[in-house]
Amino acid sequence: MRSIVVLCLCAAVAAGVLVYELPEGEAEAGHASRPQEVESVALEGRDLPVAALRSVLTTRTGDQLSAEKLAADRSALETALVARGYLDAKVAKAQVMFDSSGGAFVTFAATPGPVFHVRDVRVVGAAERDTGIVTIARGEVVRADRLEQARDALATRLIARGAKPATVAVKLEHDALTSDVDVVLDAN
Repeated sequence: MRSIVVLCLCAAVAAGVLVYELPEGEAEAGHASRPQEVESVALEGRDLPVAALRSVLTTRTGDQLSAEKLAADRSALETALVARGYLDAKVAKAQVMFDSSGGAFVTFAATPGPVFHVRDVRVVGAAERDTGIVTIARGEVVRADRLEQARDALATRLIARGAKPATVAVKLEHDALTSDVDVVLDAN
């Protein structure tokens, strides 16, 4: 009996919110948006770094719907997830629904997958004394910014010593079964 009362209260609260969001007469007057104007952009998925993902979106509420921007946003979302260690992240093509006046509601469904961690770090093509500059540690989350810092530090060190050209490539060998990554910094 108690659960029925709680359920009824929840329904009443939800109905109150709908009344608040759609004041009397607004439903008959229609929506003020232009056809294909973006009304909302949503992210769907579990355990997503929502603030970080929202910061890379170029599609905003009030914009006209653009297939090019949606494709770019999808790619940017996937890149942002990979940069945070979700190397197997997938973001589906944007799903767009329209209301009766043509307003667009955009949803990006993301599957981040597991967070990958560093299993091993190797430096190839540099002297032993130069490899100490690399501070990526075993067990650390594989993050693009940390990999770039390590690459830059090694390249700078090699330039300072005059030992090698400044090109250092980062190669990742990842194991999807264990969510581990072997990082190779190649100065050859």
